[in-house]
Amino acid sequence: MDEKPHIVLTQPDSFGRHWVYVSDLEVRGIPKGRFRGVIFLICVWFVAIGALEIVLGSSSSLPRMIYGLALFVTGSGLVLRNRLAYLASLFVPLIFLIRFFSLASSYGTASVSYGQFYDLFNAMVTILVCFYLFEGDRPNFIFRRRYRSYKSENAKT
Repeated sequence: MDEKPHIVLTQPDSFGRHWVYVSDLEVRGIPKGRFRGVIFLICVWFVAIGALEIVLGSSSSLPRMIYGLALFVTGSGLVLRNRLAYLASLFVPLIFLIRFFSLASSYGTASVSYGQFYDLFNAMVTILVCFYLFEGDRPNFIFRRRYRSYKSENAKT
C-alpha cells in the first residue's frame, strides 16, 4: 500500500504565508502544544497584572478595576486555551500604551512618579507580548491551532 502523508495547504494569507490547520486534540497531543516557558510567563503576567490593577482600582477608580478584571479574565482564558482570550490578549493590553502616552507630556517634569515607571514597563512588555503572540509559531499552534507550512509551492494532488 502506498500511503502518502495528507497535507492540506491553505491559500496564502496577506503576507504570503501558508498555514496548516489542525484539531484541538492534535495540538494537545504534541509536546509543542503544551504550555512551557514564554507562554506560561505571559499567562502569569496577565493574571498578576490583572490582579494588581484590580487591587489598585478598588481604591482609586472603577474603570481601572474593570480593566484589571479584563486582564485577569484574559490570562485565565489563555490558560484554558480560549480563542477569544487569545484575541483579547492582542487588544486589551493596549490600554497600557494609551495610558503611557497620555501621560507622556508630564514625563519631562521634575516630578516623576512610580506610576509612570509602572506604565512604561507595562507598555514595553505589552509590545513584546503582542508581537510574540501574533507572530510566534508556538502561540499560533496552541491558540489558533495552525502552524506554518514552509513548502515553497502548493502540492498538486
